Order: sequence, then structure tokens, then C-alpha cells
Amino acid sequence: MSSPLIRILNSTFQRTSGGPTFFPNLNFTIQSITSTPAAKPQRWSIIGPSNSGKSTFLQVLQGSHICTPLVGRTYPALTDKRKYPASAIALVDFSAQGAFGESVKGEYMSSRYESRRGATDLTLRQWLERTALHLPLYTDNFDFEAHVATRAADVPLETVTTGLRLTGLLDQPVSTLSNGQGRRARIAQALLRGVDLLLLDEPFMGLDPWSIERLSGLIKRISSTEAIGDPAKIASQVVVTQRPQDHLPDWVTHIAYLEESRLLTMGERDEVIAEASKKGIKIGDGNEENNGILHKVYSAASSSPNGNSRTQTAKVIEGENKEPVVEMEGIKISYRGRDILKDFSWTIKRGDRWGLFGPNGSGKTTILAIITSDHPLSYSQPVKLFGRSRLPTKGTPGISVFELQSLIGHSSPEIHQFFPRRLSLRKCVESAWADTFITKPHFPPNGQQLVDDIFKFFGITPDEQAREFGECGVSTQRLALFMRAVVKKPDIVILDEAFSGMDEKLRDKCMQWLEEGLEEQQALIVVSHLDGEVPRVVDKWVRLREAGEGEGAVFGRRN
Repeated sequence: MSSPLIRILNSTFQRTSGGPTFFPNLNFTIQSITSTPAAKPQRWSIIGPSNSGKSTFLQVLQGSHICTPLVGRTYPALTDKRKYPASAIALVDFSAQGAFGESVKGEYMSSRYESRRGATDLTLRQWLERTALHLPLYTDNFDFEAHVATRAADVPLETVTTGLRLTGLLDQPVSTLSNGQGRRARIAQALLRGVDLLLLDEPFMGLDPWSIERLSGLIKRISSTEAIGDPAKIASQVVVTQRPQDHLPDWVTHIAYLEESRLLTMGERDEVIAEASKKGIKIGDGNEENNGILHKVYSAASSSPNGNSRTQTAKVIEGENKEPVVEMEGIKISYRGRDILKDFSWTIKRGDRWGLFGPNGSGKTTILAIITSDHPLSYSQPVKLFGRSRLPTKGTPGISVFELQSLIGHSSPEIHQFFPRRLSLRKCVESAWADTFITKPHFPPNGQQLVDDIFKFFGITPDEQAREFGECGVSTQRLALFMRAVVKKPDIVILDEAFSGMDEKLRDKCMQWLEEGLEEQQALIVVSHLDGEVPRVVDKWVRLREAGEGEGAVFGRRN
């Protein structure tokens, strides 16, 4: 039997000397992918609620944090190969970082569409080659072609992109990749270094079911013994993190369950699930349905004969005389020859509760960016917001971006990505009344009371409100952004994957707020890929087709 990749024996960890300890007396071993085909590989999932220490656990495996005793954490298989953990282990974090690791904080959603000199203007081939060789992503007077021609990544680019089904995307700008494609690109970036261990933090969060299935299958193949020794395939041991309620892939053989930076139990999959169940903990409950709305959405979409969006929209809203807040008629968006939206029409009225569904890359983010005016083509598209166009017309002033933002509450992965980490939770929520994240908010007379009320509803104490956004776990950060989106009772509330990464108890509390706190004149738009993250108040839906299907959107009702 080959040496283990990682062996941790009775060790405790700290971020700094004298700081708090975590994972006390930890014993944990990960085996290498054996060269014996008959041996069953170990495939680990590290499971726990938000703030349980999943990300920290991966950092410990990577070699970060102080280990006591010093010799308690070893890497026998890497030592045998004369490799260092820093070069042989890759940690890829999908939780709240930019899809391609940009550190730009001053840009916002529109940077996806109109940046010209940033990392997102590169093709996927350029981005992979430059990051694999540790070259600058963009700079003047640098001969990239010469450096790429004379140096090579540890694993051939073609091997990695073929294995991850990225070959056909190599000449596509990375800014146009869907969420699922972007995650495969991040994994490819790590594998180009020839790593022995790939640590993936929440790889499935925010992906649609099809993207999850594809990515899950790729992870299974990467960690298969069949790939060892085959130069045309890529092989690496893989460890993933998940939430208890997430769907557990069938290839997971071992589970480590964490709570409050402690390892509660670990071992073979079925044994851990059974032990957790005795304690009232459900693991792998990702198929829980919320009245089956997504089943209805995708069943209706697949059986629709023509998907004519205009006709079906008219049927859905027929007889409703409420004031429109968003009117789209024949929206057409393409980017570098690729159709994002084609002849899309949608009317949203006051009091509407819409679900916006579809695969990653189908155009959901683009539609929301048009509504919020973060998309540069918002000015040229046939869209009216609150009865007015973005540009002035004869006798009617246009609606400014600041006026529009004051009428919309918005939470999304992009906002999470760019939100300043040093703001307190309270300042995060108060920024709902500010022109930007960091400018002074303009409170109405009851503004501070509204902030107090929503913190009281969620049981967040003044001391907890003073915590920095960046010090909190992903679940708490998502909660703060949800509160920011709804606190001022805006005319339109947009919740784009707002509950992804949020603990089940907090998510249910948010659902309660929507059921009890939304007012009749407010419109709601929710984007999600999980039934459990679709509020019960959502009673209408629009499902976008996958890019390239050539058919229009499908509209319907919950009942």
C-alpha cells in the first residue's frame, strides 16, 4: 500500500501563536490514489454547517496554520516524491471569490461586459497559460508568446482542457463563461500545476442541476485510479466541502462531519450518515422539494411545443391591472457573436412574486443586470422601468441610475464578491440607503428604526452587528446582504442566489421574513437552482432555455 498523502496525528491548530485553538487532538489521514486498479479509492467530503470550519479544515490539509506538535502533520507520499505541500496541493475556493480570482474591488457588475484591460478580457487559453506559468495577466511591453513558447506547465494544457471539457472554450473570453464553465476553468488552473491533491471548497454551490452533474462526474474521473499513468488523462486525489443539506455525490466514500471547528465524526459514508442521523443531523438531503416548483418548471419547459415568450407572458398576466414596474419587449443581447438573449419579453407588476430559472449561462444574470442598469446595453434596449426609459424622451425625463438603485434592493454573488470586507454588519445593512457601498447613507426619518427592527427579527445583538463583514462566515455574510436588500422595503427586491451557502435555519428565517414582511406593492424576483431556496410566496416563474437551444423562454404559475 502506498504512503498516505497526509497524516495528522493528535494535533491541535492555531492561526497565530497564542490565538484560539481549533480542531483539538485531530487525527486524520488521506490516502494517495493507489496505482493498484483493484484498490478502492478514498473520496472525502468535509461536511458541516456554515462557520463549522470547513474552509479552515482544507487550509489545515494544505499546510496552513500552526500545528502542535510540529511533527503532528506530515506528508509521507509527497516526501517520497521530494515534493513540497505548497506545490503539490491546490486549494480552490468557490465560496465568495471572483470566478477567476480578480482582486479588483472598484469595479462592479458591468465590468463583466465592458472591461477592456482586465483579467476578464483574456481568452480562456491566455488566462490558463499565464496563470499556469505565473505570468502577469496583463501588462504592457511583455512578450507573452515568447514566454509561453519557451516554458511549459507541469501538465500539458490539452490534457487538462480535454479532461475538463474546456477545449471548445479556449478561444472564448473568460468573462463570457457560465458559472459552471468558470469553475471547471478554476480546477483546470490548479491541475496544470500537476498537483497530487485538489481541495475544492463548496464546488457545487450556486450551480444548476445539470452543471452539478457534469462537474461531479469530472471530479469522479479525476480521482479515479484508471487515470494513473495515462498521459492523456489527469489524476489527482480530491477533497470537497459541502453543507449537510447539499446533495451528496454517489462517488463520495468517506465523510468528515464538523461543527464549531471540531471534528465530530468521520469514517465511511454510510456509517457517518447513520451516526449523524441518530443525533438528528440529516446529511445529503439536497433533493428536498418546496412544493415541487422546480420540477414543474423544468417539466413544463421540456414539454413546451414552441416556448413563445410573448404569448405565454400574456396568458400569465392576463386580467391583472397592477402597475408595471419592469416592461421588456423583444430584448436582444449578444456578446462577441454569442447570443445571450434573443427576442425576450417580460412584464413585472407591483405585487408580483416571480421565480427566474434556467441553466447557468442561459441569461439570468444579464436580465437582472438590465433591470438594475448594471449592463451597458440597458440604455439601448426596449425596456421601461417604472414606466420610464433609461434615456430621456420628449417630455419625459430618463430614470437615473441612482434613482433606480434607490427603488431596488438586490443581493447576488457579484455583490458578495465586491462587498467591502471591513464594513461592520450594521454598516452593511445601512448601505442600502447609500449611493455606493462605502459612501454615507441618506436615511429617511424611520431608517435607523428599520435597521434596528430587522436585526431584532433575526436575533442579531449589537455586539454581533459590530463584527466586520469579512470576519463572518459565508452564511452570515449572505444573511447581511439579504437584510441589506429588503430593509428599506424597495419597490423591487431581487434575490439572485441569495440563499446559496446559507445555513438552513437562517434560510428558513429569511423565508419567514418574505412571507410576513413583503408589502403588497413590492415586486419580488428570485433566482435559484434548489427547491428549498425558492420562497413559498413565489407563484409565477419564467424559465430560460440553455444557450444555443434556439427556443424562447417558458412562463407559468406555481398552481
